Amino acid sequence: MTRTAVITGAGGLVGSELTAALLPHFDRVLALTRGEPDLPGLRAAVASARPATDPGELRLERLDALRADAITEASLAAHGAGTVAQVWNVAAELSYDSRRLRETVDANTAAPLRLLELCRPKERFFQVSTVGVTGPGQRGLRRVVREEPLWEIDAVNPYVASKLFAEHLLKARGEQLGHPVSCLRIGSVLGPRNRATGRRNKAGYFTLAEMATRALRTGRPLSLDIDPDGTPPLAHVEELAGACAELARRAAAGAAVHTHYHLGDQQLSNIRAVEAVNAELGQEVLRIGAPVTALDRAHATVNGDNLAFMDCAFRFDRTVLESHLPAAAAPRVDAPSYAGFLAREVRAGSVRSPRRAV
Repeated sequence: MTRTAVITGAGGLVGSELTAALLPHFDRVLALTRGEPDLPGLRAAVASARPATDPGELRLERLDALRADAITEASLAAHGAGTVAQVWNVAAELSYDSRRLRETVDANTAAPLRLLELCRPKERFFQVSTVGVTGPGQRGLRRVVREEPLWEIDAVNPYVASKLFAEHLLKARGEQLGHPVSCLRIGSVLGPRNRATGRRNKAGYFTLAEMATRALRTGRPLSLDIDPDGTPPLAHVEELAGACAELARRAAAGAAVHTHYHLGDQQLSNIRAVEAVNAELGQEVLRIGAPVTALDRAHATVNGDNLAFMDCAFRFDRTVLESHLPAAAAPRVDAPSYAGFLAREVRAGSVRSPRRAV
């Protein structure tokens, strides 16, 4: 029997790395796209996620694409996905604007639920979210929470509401249909450890890289309004993809990997991250404090709020995760790797012509 994986968001930062990591484990990988599929472009994005890998070894011919809103049982069968082994739902609508609640819920809740009902994966449905699903937490609060959906929300916005709702409905519907669901919380995703990405993704810390680039161009420090002692969950994207591939392998072997995971080790505080970046760049570029001297105050304030939001004050219990993942497969972020990542992105942006301030 042909084993097929269905994945959404395959062309993005996380999705392209994850697709490259999953290809060796499946006979076919079907990517669902929002618009008309560009299969050559999609394969190129996946290949760029593994630049040192021979395209023949990557087996890009296993990758196919289908427009997401065109999926039916017949179209899945026509693309060789009549029997789906696993679904990886990575695509999401990232909106904190309450005016976009309806479209955000439709993208983040209705779409994956329909995907589960259509694909009915034999092995597992993986619902991928960021740690922001837990809400921003509370300053000074440090406690371990159980690996389960968290309903004590400190702030409600379309992304949080839609993702929590999706997890609840997917788990319930999966039990009704007999198709197991795993919900992964991946934290804040950094670029690769050893190469620049060109900042294809502007979410989370990639926005910080763009802002640090602007600050470096003018020689003015960038202030960030974040908790200095906070330890946001971080993961380098290629290590994250490797951890997910290990979970895919375990699901294929019948392991009950049904718990909410937090893939990204919390061992680097914000203040240590700032100090490491400044040391790597040889000057003060980042500074923790109110954004009163930032290059673009409005932009910095918005980004600071976003970083504070992602830097939730909950530390997840790792015992269940470690029982499913070998220690070598868990993504780790330390000061040198974080500083190297951000410094590469900043330097790559600094050699370009300056952009107009937002």
